[in-house]
Amino acid sequence: MPSIQHLSSGLNVAPLVYQLARHPELWNQHTMRTDAYGTPHREVDDIWVRYNPWRNFTGDVQAFNAEHVSEWYPCVHFIPGAWKLAREVMRRIGGKTLGGVLITRIPPGGQVRPHVDTGWHAGHYEKFGVQIKGGKDQAFCFEGVELRPEPGDLYTFDNSKLHWVINDSDHERITLIVCIKR
Repeated sequence: MPSIQHLSSGLNVAPLVYQLARHPELWNQHTMRTDAYGTPHREVDDIWVRYNPWRNFTGDVQAFNAEHVSEWYPCVHFIPGAWKLAREVMRRIGGKTLGGVLITRIPPGGQVRPHVDTGWHAGHYEKFGVQIKGGKDQAFCFEGVELRPEPGDLYTFDNSKLHWVINDSDHERITLIVCIKR
């Protein structure tokens, strides 16, 4: 499998764009991924839409990220467009089990630094991205290849390989990441 591959275009992201604009309070309610010392995600804002239920967090990050059954977080009631897009991705790729669903936002001039994702969740599921906001001055990069998705593009990527994201534009970059087992 290539490190990153465009699968299709034309997903309707407009409802989610509208819902995110109406609910800015949803960003960064959970910052474990973006606040950790030395994290490559330190310039990113997140909305955790689906993951290990927060009630399972005891302060042990490693245990929280171990094997689990993901559940929808309460924020999904305010951004049902995320639920609808995740279900559409499941249908399009023939998914059997839905794992985590995350929305990331990289500000103008921001980046995700080079890294490889590890841990149970990262290795258990295939990763799919739906570009919510994006453009030609923003890129999801791997060694020797990059993708510059436009809003509504669906792509898959291999997070076990070194990757990074750049936003050299004047606009925020928003991606819905959907983790699926086929």
